[in-house]
This record gives sequence, structure tokens and C-alpha cells, in this order.
Amino acid sequence: MQPPPIDAGTDSAVDAVVATVIADMSAHLLEESRNIRNVLEREIAELGGDSQLVELLGASIEGNVDTVFHVLQHGITADHLHAPSAAMEYARRLAQHAIPVTALVRAYRLGQTTLLDRVFARIQASSIDPVLGLKVSHRIVSVSSVYIDWISEQVVTAYQVEHERWLANRNNVRVTQIRELLSTEGPTDDRRATAQIGYQLAQHHCAAVLWIGEPESERDGLPVLEQLAGRMCESMDNRPVPLFVAADRLSAWVWIPLGSRPDRLDISSIRTSLRADQLGDARVALGTAQYGRAGFRTSHLQAQRTRSIALLAEDARRTVTCYADPGVAVSSLVSSDLVRAHEWIRSTLGNLADNTEAAQRLRDTLRTYFDCRSSHKATATELHLHYNTVKYRVKSAEQMLGHPISENRFDIEQALVMQSWLGSSATSMDP
Repeated sequence: MQPPPIDAGTDSAVDAVVATVIADMSAHLLEESRNIRNVLEREIAELGGDSQLVELLGASIEGNVDTVFHVLQHGITADHLHAPSAAMEYARRLAQHAIPVTALVRAYRLGQTTLLDRVFARIQASSIDPVLGLKVSHRIVSVSSVYIDWISEQVVTAYQVEHERWLANRNNVRVTQIRELLSTEGPTDDRRATAQIGYQLAQHHCAAVLWIGEPESERDGLPVLEQLAGRMCESMDNRPVPLFVAADRLSAWVWIPLGSRPDRLDISSIRTSLRADQLGDARVALGTAQYGRAGFRTSHLQAQRTRSIALLAEDARRTVTCYADPGVAVSSLVSSDLVRAHEWIRSTLGNLADNTEAAQRLRDTLRTYFDCRSSHKATATELHLHYNTVKYRVKSAEQMLGHPISENRFDIEQALVMQSWLGSSATSMDP
């Protein structure tokens, strides 16, 4: 970055250098936003739990960074500013998840510090006159501090309004008891808990997480999700009444009562009843049938992990994802360290892990080939392909692997399944 050749003692010199520095950083908006998000996730534990909240956090950061860059470049005053919609929605969503407002305020201060560190590093690495550089730094600190004060007031107000609304509209006793059941593994009074939540714990049940796939939407999706929960149960022979709990405006927790018969849960019937063309943006993640209070919690945790994997998979065609689906459980285990998981996939599959349509086609064929017990004929039938096409694709996959599939077959199968669930990020190692 080269500073403009003007007198270092004038305000116009400061204006010009500020504009140059910020214009340079604006060209790397996504990178700067991602850096702040990584710092906040690492330093503020409350912000890193829910996959969709983390996604909205990223959108909020990007909106704020973009806005403050425009303020610095063009001298916009607070009177002419509008808070980024993603930032306001993120504040409301934190209130719905009972995440302390202090975490929100701290995020803005820490985000400002992180961004300023990057600004100062650019100024120091440039050939700007030291005196002018000091004035530029002072200007950027002053303007960004005014913005942080202004936006903090906006988002805290949004948080408080939503917090009060949320408390007023939900059944406090029921939700509190359910959250306690989910958060503790110790002994509880099951009869008392059953009476308070209006749901029999001494039975088999399957948990589900339902959500609307629009993280920045301001609409209330709960009526749609409640209807969706009802349709899931209508597909079962005994038509049970589900336990439905709002997690926030765009997601809900559901438990399907199965009584003494866990076999009542027919996943294929649920999938059939929830056709993609009827669901719109709604998505479903299912746990497995479990018994009693412990099962109430276990199945819910499975459903939560399944939703995280479904979000990673980025497959809009898949509206219902189950913990019992092949590869979901193991993918949820390794998803806590995605970088190492992606590295292992790459080292196992080699060029077969490439982010190309050709490699994707070969991976799909090879995965089906393994599922069909290495039968070319069965694979051809399953994929509606010619026998020779399957043989050619399997041979091509071996060439991309660099060795026969009989070598290290178990790892190859696992890597294929994991990449199918971990989404496009599984190929992010490509140059």
C-alpha cells in the first residue's frame, strides 16, 4: 500500500491515508471478517456451541465490518447509519438461546481490538510518515470507537426487547425443566418432571431438531415447525402427540413418544411424508429411539449432532437426516476437529478428494460399489448405469487413489463416507 503524496500536516492527508488503508482492507472483507470470527469463537465460549448461531455470527461480523469500513472511508455520521440486519438478528437469537448479553458486548469490544490490530499492522508495514501514521491510527480508533458505542446500544436494546418477549411467551416451568433434564446426568424426580413437562419419560422416544434453513430470516418459523412435527407423527400407525419445544424463532426441539415399542419409528415413512417439495426451507434431524430419562437426553444429543452434520453437508436435497444414516455418527465424532479430518481425507483419498464433478462422480460410484459388496452388476443396477461404465469408473477411481482399492479398503470407505457428510470444506485443502 502506497500513501498519497500530500502534506502530512493536513486533515486532508489523514483523510486520504485512512481512505487508502480502509479501501485496501475492504478488498479483503471476507478474510478480515473470518479472522474476527475465529478470535471470538476461541475467546468467548458461549458463542461457539450452535452451528447455525455460529453461521449467523459470521454474517453479523461481516455486516459490521463492512459498515465501519464505509463510515471510515466516507465520513458517515451515526445519524445516517442503519444497524446491519444480521447484527440485530444475531442479538435477538442470543436472547432466545439465553446466552448472556455480556457475551454480546464483549464480542464487539474484542472484535474492535482484533480489527484495529490488523489496521495497525498494515500502517506499520507501509511507508507512511510516522507522524502521519500516528494521526491516521488515532482517527481510526476514534471513529471505530464511536461506531462500537452506537452499534452496541442498538444490539443490546434488540437483545433486551427480545429477551423480555421470549420470557413472556414461553412456558417457563416446562422449558426450564426440559433444559435441566438435558443438562444434567444425575438423578432427578422422574414423576415430578413428567408432571411438569406433560410428557411421559418412562417410555421409548425419538428426539428431533427442526429448523428453518434461513439463518438471517426475521420471520417466526415456529408455526411451520409445529405443523411439521405433527405431520411426522401422523405418518406413524399410532399417531402419537409429540413434545414440541421452541429453541428459538427458527428452530425447535421435538420428542416423539414411542411407548414400549421402539420399532414404531419408521424412518422411511417419515421421509415419505416429509417430501422436499412440501417442506420449503424446513429441515429435520433425527436421533435414534432410546428409553427413559437417559434416552430422552441421549436421543436429543444425537439429533443435535445430526443437525450439525446436515449443515456441514450442504445438501439442499436432503430434508431429513438421521443419526442412524451410514456415516453420520462417525462424522459427528470427527467434526470437532475439521482441519485434521480434512487432512486425513485428503491423505487417504489423494486426488479422489478433489473438488470437481468428475471426482465427485467417481466417489459416489465407489461408495455405492462398496455398499453393493464390490459387485459391478449390483452397482450398475443401483445407479442405473451400464455394467462397463461401473467397471471404468472403479478403475478410474483406483488411478486417482494411486493404488488398488483392495489396499487400505477400510480407510477408503470411511474417508468416502466422511467426505460425503463433511461437505465442501472437506476439499478446502486444494490450492
